[in-house]
Amino acid sequence: MESQHAPTGSPTAAPLALLRRHPLITFFTLAYAISWATFYLLDGPVIFTIGPFVAAILTALIADGMGGLRDVARRILRWRVKRIWIAAAFVVPVAIGLAVAALTTVVGGATMPMLERLGPWYSPLLLFAMLLFTADTLFEETGWRAFAMPRFPADRSPLVNTLVLGVLLAGWHLPVALSEPGVLGPYLVATIASAVVTNWIYYSGRESAFLAWMYHTAANTAGQSFMPLFGGESRVTYFWVLAAVNVGVAAAIVLVNGRELRAR
Repeated sequence: MESQHAPTGSPTAAPLALLRRHPLITFFTLAYAISWATFYLLDGPVIFTIGPFVAAILTALIADGMGGLRDVARRILRWRVKRIWIAAAFVVPVAIGLAVAALTTVVGGATMPMLERLGPWYSPLLLFAMLLFTADTLFEETGWRAFAMPRFPADRSPLVNTLVLGVLLAGWHLPVALSEPGVLGPYLVATIASAVVTNWIYYSGRESAFLAWMYHTAANTAGQSFMPLFGGESRVTYFWVLAAVNVGVAAAIVLVNGRELRAR
């Protein structure tokens, strides 16, 4: 009976073997290529976040077959963690968002935005639900934390791996960031620092990509709630304050928890 697998000398055997040996390189290459292609072909970030999701699914299948796919699914659905970390995944990004809005108002010399502009009290809840429904943050975290983070070198500290991921995330965001050059610098700095804060909760919560997904969604909810309140020069100030607050929180986490990032 003939084998169903590609023979050793087949044209596809060598490339597949190379991809299996370097799953992280394969994943990030695909994530960048798919996302950037959709951005420029569709003239904007319409389906930009689908890149890491598709890359994770394809690379998991290539590297480990259905077992790799099941592992990704288990990690993105790992919600059985200590309640304090579930709470932190929601409270921390909201606190950061409030601090950024308040500091932007003070530093920028603007008047405090009218509460009416924020809409009814349940507006953030509706926005959070909408962000979950669109699955943008799910698509990202399926790639970043459910697939990529567990495959980073175990002989490096979680902090080093996190900073490497943060730089790669900043690079992946470049097409979006370049669409508003005035905030490019703080946007990329905030992305790297936010990776540290997100991974603190990720590592402390049994490396749960589900927690990272919830944190990411809550952070986007806070950002999309407060960012429209600031325009012109205040918008640039907002992004610099966003970067400064995230850097400050990340530095505090490292000082308290060390290079392991896990809460003691």
